[in-house]
Amino acid sequence: MTLSDLIVEYLEQFGVEYVFGIPGSPLGPLFDALARSELRGGPRAVLARHEAGAAFIADGYARESGKIGVCCSTTGPGATNLITGVASAYAEQVPMLVITSQTRIADFSFGSFQDSSRDGVDIMSMFDHCTRYNSMVTHPNQLEKKLAAALTSALGSPKGPAHLSIPIDIFSAAANGPASFSKLHALVGAEEGTIDTAALDRLVDEITAVVNRGGKIAILAGHSCIGAGKEITSFAERMGAEIVTTPRGKSSINPYHPLARGVFGCAGHASARRALANDKVELVLAVGTNLGEWSTSKWDPLVMSDRMIHIHRDRATFSRSPMARLHVAGSINLIFAKLNELFKESKQLSSRTEEFNPDTLASNEYLPAGIEVRNKVCCQPAGPAQLFKAPQVYRELIRRLPRETRFFIDNSNSVPWSIHYFFHPRPECYHLSIEFATMAWAVGAAIGGAFANQAAPSVCIAGDGCYLMSGQEITVAVERQLPVLFVVLNDQAYGLIRHGHRITGAEKVEYRIPPVDFAQMARAAGAEAHTIKEAKDFDSIDWQALAVRQGPTLLNILIDPEEPPPLAMA
Repeated sequence: MTLSDLIVEYLEQFGVEYVFGIPGSPLGPLFDALARSELRGGPRAVLARHEAGAAFIADGYARESGKIGVCCSTTGPGATNLITGVASAYAEQVPMLVITSQTRIADFSFGSFQDSSRDGVDIMSMFDHCTRYNSMVTHPNQLEKKLAAALTSALGSPKGPAHLSIPIDIFSAAANGPASFSKLHALVGAEEGTIDTAALDRLVDEITAVVNRGGKIAILAGHSCIGAGKEITSFAERMGAEIVTTPRGKSSINPYHPLARGVFGCAGHASARRALANDKVELVLAVGTNLGEWSTSKWDPLVMSDRMIHIHRDRATFSRSPMARLHVAGSINLIFAKLNELFKESKQLSSRTEEFNPDTLASNEYLPAGIEVRNKVCCQPAGPAQLFKAPQVYRELIRRLPRETRFFIDNSNSVPWSIHYFFHPRPECYHLSIEFATMAWAVGAAIGGAFANQAAPSVCIAGDGCYLMSGQEITVAVERQLPVLFVVLNDQAYGLIRHGHRITGAEKVEYRIPPVDFAQMARAAGAEAHTIKEAKDFDSIDWQALAVRQGPTLLNILIDPEEPPPLAMA
């Protein structure tokens, strides 16, 4: 048994099914161990087409599976290619184990091929600022303890990538025995149950005082509220509190709930601003948000004031809210469960409005009743021979695909369009990666989502510029027969950059992309594909067959290149 086999044993303990990466000679012993593991039904290797793509796939796998994503690369340029995907996961707090190889220890500093130690092209320093843990293994006896430290850090609070750099001679060294820490997963995976009880008591007092005065409370739900939406919504019902989300927080709150008022921040809604600007609102509970630029509409005083009570599981985020009335640290789910218990006698919504059915509401009317969009026409069906607008594409996809379909939105025009106009009765199906805003992220992440759950389609929505950066990863979905739908919103330009430059640029600059037949590219890679130019082309597709197809499909959809996305807050 080698140390590479020991690594795989720990991955199996953590329920990991796949390791995504691209091999190289220094990584060979790990791929040998994964080949042995696959024979016994354990974790197996999946070859990506580019190291950044491997990291993006691991990111999507982690989001959909709830497990740690694992990616690997060889030394030198393999590791530098990997960094962009790792940095994206770091900014989004996605748990990931990142393994890179090194040349032999004895060859460090002597000009060995692709030396990436601190004596060569210093990979360790590059990873230092985009990982939660970063260490090189320089002796066989270090590996198990450093691996345990990496897994613990990646799944800690906050979550994120942990990096181990391992020389080839340590990968192939003999292990002393099986795993010493056989219960590490149970220890690391235990649900966080801590709360700052003193701060919670003060929060209860603040809420009680507002209620007794007849004042109102508003809730701003951020990305870390995912998984706690039910408790937050229940509390809002008791308080009659309107709920606003950040762009990433859209995934936590059902937009069809009677108290939902949409997004505050980048590409946000006027209804969200009104909810926070209400003169009767005395407290704004900013929950699970890092209060960044996009989440606060450039740090708008409507949020950044002494009305704010900042609630977060990560105390480090409190450094961004020194003006807040109160900081409450702890598990968001548990905090709101306790608030619901303490205020269980309060009910400000009628039972009729409480018992809403989001699937029925979404089927009857795409636009939620409580959210005001800028232009309702953008969501109405396109007319004959009319180029699509992005929201019309979203509506068609949501209407035609199964409810359990997951959507991964790439960093292009798709992002502001989706923040403002994408509405789904199952908000957890909506994924963004906008903290680092890495283009081409969704191409890989949608594939990772399909690896995690092949029961329903995983949809990548990307602009033509994004897809060209990483479109080769479609061949992974072809090889593995994954149900991935790649939707290319084709405006023949770097559209988001072009529209942004038209607002701020001093000179007329073109950001055009030559016409590309993405459907033909997909067919050449072995995927099914369709080109959609007008509304009737959607009807020509057998959507029932597409939804159950085990293999990728690409839709090349021509969209109106002159329609500007809703970049600023409404």
